[in-house]
Amino acid sequence: MSSPATPAPAPAPAGFARRPRTYFDLIVAAYCVVLVLSNVAATKGVAFGPVLTDGGFFLFPLAYVLGDVVSEVYGFRSARRAIVTSFAAGLFSSVVFWLVIALPPADFYEGQAAFEAVLGPVPLIVAGSLLGYLAGQLLNAFVLVRIKARTRERHLWARLIGSTLVGELVDTIIFCAVAAPIIGISTPGDFLNYVVVGYVYKVLVEVLIMPVTYAVIGWLKRREPTYGGTGVPEESPAPAR
Repeated sequence: MSSPATPAPAPAPAGFARRPRTYFDLIVAAYCVVLVLSNVAATKGVAFGPVLTDGGFFLFPLAYVLGDVVSEVYGFRSARRAIVTSFAAGLFSSVVFWLVIALPPADFYEGQAAFEAVLGPVPLIVAGSLLGYLAGQLLNAFVLVRIKARTRERHLWARLIGSTLVGELVDTIIFCAVAAPIIGISTPGDFLNYVVVGYVYKVLVEVLIMPVTYAVIGWLKRREPTYGGTGVPEESPAPAR
C-alpha cells in the first residue's frame, strides 16, 4: 500500500514593508498641502482697506502650527525632515506649473493668458519661500527644541510663542522682500505695511489658536507609543547648557 502524497507547501505570502504606527506621515502630508496652496494663493495681492497682504495670509500660519506640533512631539530631526519634504513638494509644484505654461496651448483653449497671469509668478514666489520658509521654519524648530531642553514638559506656551516670534520674523522679511514686487507692492511704505501686517497677523494667529495647538500636541503625545515625555536627547539640534 502506497503512502499518501506529501501535500505541497503553501506559497510564501507576498512581502511588504511594515509601516510604523505613527501620525508623523499624516502631518507631513498636511505640511505639503498647506505650502503648495499658500504659494499659489500668495500670487494675489489682497487689500482690506489700508491693510495689504496676499491671498495666502490665512494658510501660511498653519504651517507654523504644524511645525510647532512636529517639533514638540517628534523633535528637531523630524521637524527638519518635514520642512524639507514639504518644501520639495512646493518646488515640484512650481516646476510643474512652469512646464504646463510652456506647453503650446490648443487652438480652442482661451485661458492661456489668465493661466500665465495666475501661475506664472509661482516659481518666483517659491524662490522667496525657499529662503523664507526654510530659514524661518528651521529657526522655529530650533528655538522650540532648545527651550524644551530647559523646560521639559513645562511652559509649552513659552515654547510656542517664543519660537514663532523668531521664525515668523525671519520668514516674513525674506518672503516679503521677494514677493512684494511680484504682487505689485513698490513703495517703501507699502512694503513696510506688508511686512508688519504679515508678521503681526501670523503671530496673532499662533496665539489665538494656541488652545487648538495644545489639544493636538496633547492628543499626539498620548497616542504616540514612543513618546516618553522626558525628551529625546539625540533629537536636539544642540545640547542645552
